[in-house]
Formats: sequence, C-alpha cells, structure tokens
Amino acid sequence: MPIRTLLIDNYDSYTYNLFQLIAEVNGEPPTVLRNNDVDLPTLLRRIEAKEFDNIVISPGPGTPERAADVGVSLQLLQAKLPVPTLGVCLGFQALALAHGGSVCHAPEPVHGRLSSVDHSGHPLFAGIPSGPAYAVVRYHSLLVEEASLPPCLQAIAWTCGQHHALQLEAVSAGPSGGSVVHGKPAASASPQQQHQHQAQQQQQQQGTRLLMAIAHRSLPHWGVQFHPESVATGYGVALLRNFAAMTHAYYGLPLPATPPSLLARLAGPPGSPLPPLPWDRQPGSLRLHHSKLPGLLAACGGSEALFWHLFGGGNSGSTPGSMDSTAAADTFWLDSVTTDRARFSFMGGRGGGLWRRIEYRLASPQTTHPEPAAAAGAAGAAEAGGAEAGSDNEAAAAAESTLRQPSSNNSSSSGSIRPGTLTLTAADGQREILSTDFFGWLEGLLASHRCRVSPEDATALPFNFWGGLVGYLGYELKAECGGRAAHRSPTPEAAFFMADRLLAVDHLKGDVYLVALSEPDSKQSQAEAQQWVEQLAEQVHGLAASPPAPKGQLSRRPLLPQQQVAQHPYQQQHPQQQQQQQKRQANGACSNGLKACCDSAAKAAANGGAERAPQAPFRAREGRRRYLQNISSCLEALYNGDSYEVCLTTRLSRRGAPDAARLYRTLRRINPAPYAAWLRFGPGVLQLCCCSPERFLRGDRGGQLEAKPIKGTAPRSADPQQDQRSAAELAASEKDRAENLMIVDLLRNDLGRVCTPGSVHVPHLMCIESYATVHQMVSTVRGQRRPGATIVDCLRAAFPGGSMTGAPKIRTMEIIDGLEQGPRGVYSGSLGYISFNDTFDLNIVIRTAAITPAPGEEAAGASEISIGAGGAIVVQSDPEGEVEEMRLKARALLRAIGECDGGSGPAAVEDDDS
Repeated sequence: MPIRTLLIDNYDSYTYNLFQLIAEVNGEPPTVLRNNDVDLPTLLRRIEAKEFDNIVISPGPGTPERAADVGVSLQLLQAKLPVPTLGVCLGFQALALAHGGSVCHAPEPVHGRLSSVDHSGHPLFAGIPSGPAYAVVRYHSLLVEEASLPPCLQAIAWTCGQHHALQLEAVSAGPSGGSVVHGKPAASASPQQQHQHQAQQQQQQQGTRLLMAIAHRSLPHWGVQFHPESVATGYGVALLRNFAAMTHAYYGLPLPATPPSLLARLAGPPGSPLPPLPWDRQPGSLRLHHSKLPGLLAACGGSEALFWHLFGGGNSGSTPGSMDSTAAADTFWLDSVTTDRARFSFMGGRGGGLWRRIEYRLASPQTTHPEPAAAAGAAGAAEAGGAEAGSDNEAAAAAESTLRQPSSNNSSSSGSIRPGTLTLTAADGQREILSTDFFGWLEGLLASHRCRVSPEDATALPFNFWGGLVGYLGYELKAECGGRAAHRSPTPEAAFFMADRLLAVDHLKGDVYLVALSEPDSKQSQAEAQQWVEQLAEQVHGLAASPPAPKGQLSRRPLLPQQQVAQHPYQQQHPQQQQQQQKRQANGACSNGLKACCDSAAKAAANGGAERAPQAPFRAREGRRRYLQNISSCLEALYNGDSYEVCLTTRLSRRGAPDAARLYRTLRRINPAPYAAWLRFGPGVLQLCCCSPERFLRGDRGGQLEAKPIKGTAPRSADPQQDQRSAAELAASEKDRAENLMIVDLLRNDLGRVCTPGSVHVPHLMCIESYATVHQMVSTVRGQRRPGATIVDCLRAAFPGGSMTGAPKIRTMEIIDGLEQGPRGVYSGSLGYISFNDTFDLNIVIRTAAITPAPGEEAAGASEISIGAGGAIVVQSDPEGEVEEMRLKARALLRAIGECDGGSGPAAVEDDDS
C-alpha cells in the first residue's frame, strides 16, 4: 500500500525535488501544503483523521527562530506527534529548536558545495556508505550546535573533511571545436577517486565535524542538515527509501518491494528519461496550410536576406537616434544564428484575420498589494533614488532594513494581484481592451486555438512552431508567478504577436517552409491563407532565381503587399512620427523599393559613420558605488540564510539609439547566438535586438521539457592558447560550479512541479560552451510533462528563469526588489514562441538591447536604448570581480552599438554615482 506523505513547503526552491523523490519512493505523489496554507488546529485534525502516514518538512530561507519563516512547521514539531517525520535543512533546524536545541551561524555559509559525511549506522542511513565515499550537497548558513542538543535528541551524522565544489571531467569536443567539460555528480564517482580527494581535504582540515543529522530517542522524528534531493548528493533516493521503510516499520507493516527501476538508482543521481507521450491529436479549431521549398535557403542569400527582403522592410537609412526606422512595423525574427546549436529560424510580419498584436500591462504596483512597512520603505527609497530624490546611503539603509525584516513568509502571490490591462490590435487596426490577468487569458486562448496535429503534418513539418504567439514575457510578470509587483515597467509586461502566417528555415538542410493558419468554418479565411502561401512561395522562388546581393548590401526589391498596410492606430500615440513616416513615403524613400535606404546605408558605411553626431555615454542605473553596496547587501542576505544565490543586475541606458535594423545586423554578425531575436512592436514603439545564448524552457512534441541554464562566464581571447586557458579556468572555478549547481537544482524543482515523478534528470551538467565573445558554463535539465499539465502550468512553475533570480526564488526576488532601483522590463524575462500545437520554446532575455521612445520626448521622435547586465552573487563572490563580470556581459552589445555609432570601440559607459 502506498505511503501518503504530507510535504510542508517552507517557500523553498528545492521542495519539488523532494516531491519527485517522495513520489517515486512512495508510489504516489505527496500532498504539498505551504507553511501558511493551513493553521495548526486544522492540520492536527487532518493528521488525527489519518489522512497522512508520514510528514516531510522542507528546506527554506531564513531561520526557524523567525515565525514568518517556518509558519506551521515549528508548531507541528512542538506538538510532538507520534507520526514519522523527516526535517530537511530548515526542517532539521526546526526539529532541534522545537526540543530546546540552539541554532547559530555556521563557521561559513556553504551553498552548492559538497561534504563527505560520517554516520552512526542509524537506520536512516541503511545501505549508505559512511565517510569519504558518501558526499552530500549543502545549502545552509546556519546550523544546529551539537552541544546544545537536549537528551531527547541524538546526533547521528557529521561532516568529515573540508567541503568542496562538484568535481568535473572533460569528455568531448564542443560544437565550436573547443572542449566541453561535463559535471560528474559525486554519487557516480568511484569510491577510490572520492577517497583520494577526501584524504587530501582531511589533511588540510582535520577534526572539522559539523552536525548533519539527528534523531529523536522516543518519537519517530529525524532530520538532516544537507539536501538529499540535490542532483549531486549521493544516495538521496536511498535515504528517502529508508524513511519510507522506517514509516512501514513504525506502523508494523511489511515494506513493499522496491521497483527494479528505482533499485538501480538508489545511489543517484535522481531521475531518468521517459519516452514522450503520443502527440496531441485532438480535433483542432484551426486548419494548417503549408508548403516546402526544398534547398532554396542558400540561393536566397540565407535567412538574413529572406527576412529583410520579405518582412523586415529593407535596409535602414534613417537618422541615428530617431525612432522612425524604415524597418517594417510588427515584425519578428526568431533567429538561430549559431545553427550548430539551433536548427530552425522563424520570421514573419502582419498576417491575416487571426493576426493580433497583444500587449499586457499589470495594474499599478502601488494599488495591488499592501506591503509590510520595511519592504514598503525600501521600495519607496529605491524609486526615490531613481528619481534623484534620495542618496545612496538612504536607499542602501532601506534595502538593508528589508533584508533584516523579510515580509511575512513570502506573502506575495499571484492571488493578490489585481487584473491588468490586455490590449489586442488586429491587422486592420481594430482594438479590444480586456481587464484580466495574463496567464489566465493565455490559458483560455490556448484552449480555444488549437492546430489539429495529423501524422502527415507532423512528418512534413520537422519543426514545432506552426503558428501561435511570438513575443516576450517581461521580468515584472513575476507578479503573477509568486513574486511582487515592485516596479512598473515602461514597456508592456508581456507583448506578443498572434502569428497566423510565418516562414521557417531549416539551417541543416537548407529548406524553406511557408505556414499559415485559417479558421476551418470560414472558406474566405482558408482561401486567404492558401493564397498567402502560394504568393510568398513565388516571392521566395523569385529571390532564389536572381543573383544574391554582394555581402553587406541588399537587392533593391519591392516590398510584399502585406508591408504596404496602413499604419496602426497604435501609432496614434505618436502623431509626429506618423507625419514623418508619411512624408518619407511621399518623397519615395521606401514606398516603391529600397534604393534610398541602400544608398544611405552605403554612404554611411563608406565614410565610417562620419556624418553621425557623437552620442552621450550610457549611464548605469546603479553606478559603481551603489552596485558594490548592493553586492554587500546580497552577501549579508547570504550569510543570514535568506538566500543561497542572488542574481543582481543593473540597467545601462542613454538617449539616442542607433537604427534598430542596423544594430541587429551588426549584433548578429559580431555575437551570433542560438536564441537570438528581432522584434518590432508597432511603428517603432518598442524594438528588441537580442543575441541570447540561453534557453529558458522548451516544450517539445510529446510533452518533453528542457531548460538550459547558464551560470559561469569567461571572456574569449584572440590568442588560441589564452582562449583555452580561459575556458579551463572557467571549468575549474569552484565559485561558478557552485552557482551552476544551485540553479540546476532550482530548475529541477521548477520542472518537478509539472513533470511525471522520476522523469526530471540532468543529461548534461556544467558543459563549457564557447560563443563569439564569451565561454559559458551550461547545464541541461529535462523532464516529461505530466498528463494534464498545460503550457501555462509550465510557465507559471518556472517563470522567471532561475538563472536570473537566484534561489530560493521567491525570497531572493524580494531581496532584488529592495536593491534594484527600477524595473528590469524585457531583460531577465523570456522571448520566443508558444505554438498552437501544444509546443513552445522560450529563451532567457539577456544580451539584449531595447529601443523605445525617450521618456517625455515621444512627440519629437527621440529614442532611448537600454541594456541590462548583471551576475550571480554567492558567498565566494569578489565584489570587484562581480562588477567586471557585469561589464563583460554588456561588452558585446556595447561593441555593436559603438560600431553603429561610427566609432572604433564599444559605446562609452559612465557608471559612477555622480
């Protein structure tokens, strides 16, 4: 008979890793309650009714001495119930505190690092080796003093030797020719290797024994300080199986046989791949039209030529700093520039009857949710600092107050957010405005808009995007995923195109595909979709038949009819821009072709940009001094146990942007990336130039999910030997390995919320991948989406990407809210597609420039460009090094902008606090 487990979640970002292990071991998923979901009397009644056989109390941020951090967890332990109970990390500390033990700061915080463990042979560790061969992952700043244990508690496990980072080994060549380094969880290393390593560590630090596990002498209560659920902890499955066996023994029941699949994985690492489910073949509400043009990509001049000729509006020759670029409004290009890592690219513009531009704005943060006094003070000080109304010291003091007094157990939740405003604009300019939450609306849209997935279409179209949504989720949308609405973004919190017509290119085989959607009950819709496919096929064939343009130039071809659509009412927000655009068209600048655009671009290239006026330098929202103060505040939070890792960022901005089309073409040349993108919403209201190397989350055919978090960055070098040394140093960096492991465990947790138990696994751990300007440490996390879990469930579970927040996610986002003086906007969010065939693929928005109208100067057509940059702060962080890493991550964008400005180096940054 399966064990029924109650899992109490202390708002940790690793709770669902425990969920996955418990579900595998027990044979059914546990019941999860957050520590403030239920009061003690109600919970006691459910336990007395024998609703649960045992209890697991999760890790979490903070301290058990603070009621807001543990909620009902400590009260339950103080009730001393005769129910088998296991406390993990914070739960372990709460168990000791409930019986009179003391919790204090550890000699040093240990986050994402491993220690070997000696144990007493207690049944909790049955079948698990003791000593150097047993390595566990630790995430804690506090610990239980062994000397403070009351007589009713006994120590049963301790660290032995010095803690260390996860060990790595090089195993293969990378996609770009360099070596790829893979992580190797300690559980799968040989006992001899582990013994040799630990013997060396013990020689350096003899006698270090920190308490790692306790047991009550009369109650069936146990606790472990380490994290058995981590991917790099050895024998985590075995420990949870032992807890299940002790539960059966306590009730006098025989232990069920362990399934062979689980028995083979007792030593770890946890999780294994499962086969995909049958792809959804339910009758759809949309009809699919498509055509394949084999081998035409190269003849057309590649994907760049295809986009600018067919959708992008041609080359750009507008005045630098002006928002009235000749690039076409409402266009997208999901651009796999490094085709060895991403096979398909997708592009399109305004479409047919189903096409919509979708913009979502949250309700004002000032009216959504009552802030605790300390947090409200910090938010107010931060906003005042952004408006030059407060000093660095005042803002830092307010932020520190927030860190010392966290809000009442992460009370921010999507349930407390008022509906925002969703605006839908059709291709003919008709607008609809709704009051709704974004994810609730998206759930309804995806339920009502489905492509029928037939075997024939699945075979004919080897890619997943068959039409649907293309756009981004901004970072501030975290307010609908458990975070707070702390700042108001000047750009929409989410913006998408409902793309019913698109072109896809296969970089592997050189094929071009045309795809359109129609409404099955409308003959007119079907005829228009099929006509579009046929007409665009003619355009592509015509482009392929003519000689390709010289490199750096475009053929002077007329625009497609769809690009001659009248401007949207969206443009009415900026009437002067509309007048300028109409004036250019009247003068023949771009109405009949690209001659003026090409001539202007050629002239600018010939003189090296000499005609361009000097640009003001970028300014950092948090200058060097404030950024260092924020790092110090992050370190304080880490030492106090409120976080394991904080992804701290800043915003660089200036008035006066280069032409967006020119910038994107420059950026993709000097910094190609697998998840790059061009998006232009409306006639210049928001333009995004993205060269992201990081995948947030992909949902493949049959429900397979994949995340590829990046943590760890090092610069490339023109000297091959130095370049190899840089990659090797990154692979050897204990700080970067600890960062990466923490985020891998966080992503496993996020996928664990929506995946079949046992399916979440890590096929690639800490690979070093090389890009044009940097080396990156990349891991891959996969899982099988459980039946019934929707795309929206997956997004809610994982957004924002953990690599841009840190862990535990909710508490760490609160820390970030108190330190960063403004919104992140599109940066740190996710960009890509959500297809109407139940698949999706979204990146992490990094290495991205956003071009918007300059605040207060919209009518004049002036522009502003901004980029975000930052890095993860961990206990090993060197503050000066973190400042340099932040600058490194902005370097490629600044170089591209500098080149567009006509300079010979990166655009200047004035990052002091003056």
